[in-house]
Amino acid sequence: MAEETPIILSIHTEQPQSSSENSILPVRMTLSDLRALPVASFETTTIWTMEPQVFSGVWLATLLAHHGITTGTLELVAINDYRVEIPVNDVYPGGALLAYERNGEEMLLRDKGPLWLVFDWDDNPAYRNEIHYSRSIWQLDRIIVKR
Repeated sequence: MAEETPIILSIHTEQPQSSSENSILPVRMTLSDLRALPVASFETTTIWTMEPQVFSGVWLATLLAHHGITTGTLELVAINDYRVEIPVNDVYPGGALLAYERNGEEMLLRDKGPLWLVFDWDDNPAYRNEIHYSRSIWQLDRIIVKR
């Protein structure tokens, strides 16, 4: 029997979609599904690591656009049930990166993986604040779209 590919991210709405809304939610994504989207990467320092880190993944804006999510608030939930909220209109290309690799390696659960929402703190000083630090959720496994 073939081994099942693990789901590392689920995206769904808080309430069921009305029949007039054209939505493909809910979705369950594997690492391969995320890798099939355009890859982005950058190097930055973080307040949680000793040295600069190279993060690779998919822009959160790209993920939302791929699934037709254009309005509402995102509730991002970690494996340990830590939660943060981000208004969809605060998500834009080149902003938050949903990283699945750090320094060329897949991130394990014990290394803040498998998914870590990060910002390029070195390139954009506007991210160096409590709002963006608190939004940098690691061990992310669910996104709930609140409409």
